[in-house]
Amino acid sequence: MELKKSRKPPYFYQMRCVLILLTLLPAQLFAQASLSNGVAFGANYMGGKIFLHTPKIHVSQPAYSSGLELSYRKQTTGTKDWHQRFGFPEVGLNVFLSNNGSALLGHAIGIYPSIQFRILSLHKAYWYGKFGGGIGYVSKHWERTPAADSMNNIVGSAVNNFTMLQTGIRFLMSDYLTAQVGLHFYHLSNAAARSPNYGINTYGLHAGINVHPQQVVRQFDSRRLTHFKNTLNLCFSSTMAVAEDKTPDGPLYPVFTGTVSAYAMYRNKNRVLLGADAIYDYHTRALIHDGFQMKGGTYLSPWQYTAFAGHEFLFGKIGFPLIVGAYLNRPVGGKKMYQKLGMNYHFYRHPSMIVKDAFLSLVLKTHLAQAQYAELGFGFFL
Repeated sequence: MELKKSRKPPYFYQMRCVLILLTLLPAQLFAQASLSNGVAFGANYMGGKIFLHTPKIHVSQPAYSSGLELSYRKQTTGTKDWHQRFGFPEVGLNVFLSNNGSALLGHAIGIYPSIQFRILSLHKAYWYGKFGGGIGYVSKHWERTPAADSMNNIVGSAVNNFTMLQTGIRFLMSDYLTAQVGLHFYHLSNAAARSPNYGINTYGLHAGINVHPQQVVRQFDSRRLTHFKNTLNLCFSSTMAVAEDKTPDGPLYPVFTGTVSAYAMYRNKNRVLLGADAIYDYHTRALIHDGFQMKGGTYLSPWQYTAFAGHEFLFGKIGFPLIVGAYLNRPVGGKKMYQKLGMNYHFYRHPSMIVKDAFLSLVLKTHLAQAQYAELGFGFFL
């Protein structure tokens, strides 16, 4: 008699082994490692489907995609002001492994930091929201050769940006164990550095378990917070990006941006900002000069200028800026508005000095759902 082959979804057996290990491993074993209070180790099994958001994507939609997320987490307890200001969020470092559901799309790996907020407390449970971003790798991507891979136009490079969004309910199971169920969405793309760049977008359900070596944190340290003056500061920054022409395997063009803006802090945890950009895009320069585009007997200027407004959420040294801007001139046409989102790392702060703050930034510039390029930069406050 012929035995039927197992039809369990990918990673089913790996996830089962992880869950058994996390459930049976004694908490005392972890406690001997002298880990700080609030540390937890977690695993999520994630099942879902890839969303093909445009008919320009050539691959067929896989019936099922699966993933395994392993996490190191730390519950903030109030040792820093921003813990209390944001409702004591949980921070973490995550590794995500996925099976994209078809041989043509292969596998993906994402490594990313995250922050998780309590939205609503329930009886022995709470509703949470989690987001994070980092670097991702895909085993299958568009290539001119071999011919079979030329149909995989969903992503154009092996190394990509990885973004994860989650929401769900976490339950208290014991002093050392919690579990969660919820919804998730993750995105892999290369920020238009290489074409094609439609991106892998996957949505679905997840379920997981967490081990807390020194018990679940239930009490938080509420203390008197430091209050800052809502002073107005000037910020100067410069970024560089690289973007490909829309032809796959086409040339890469550098983009340089100089920015001046005015920032004001409010509620001692966030900033609002107004500013202007000056952009020198070598792709725009090539379009003007190679196309002999002239006005009044002279070439059009490749410089582009913008005005923008934005907001930055501050979690200690980490900031998440959100910006909406408008182009003041468009030498070769294009969209009228743009958006930016990303992360700033404020590695230096000294309010009494001339330079009060210095930071490194990694920001994605988009035209709504269409990414334009990723910017890497440096800036400082006066």
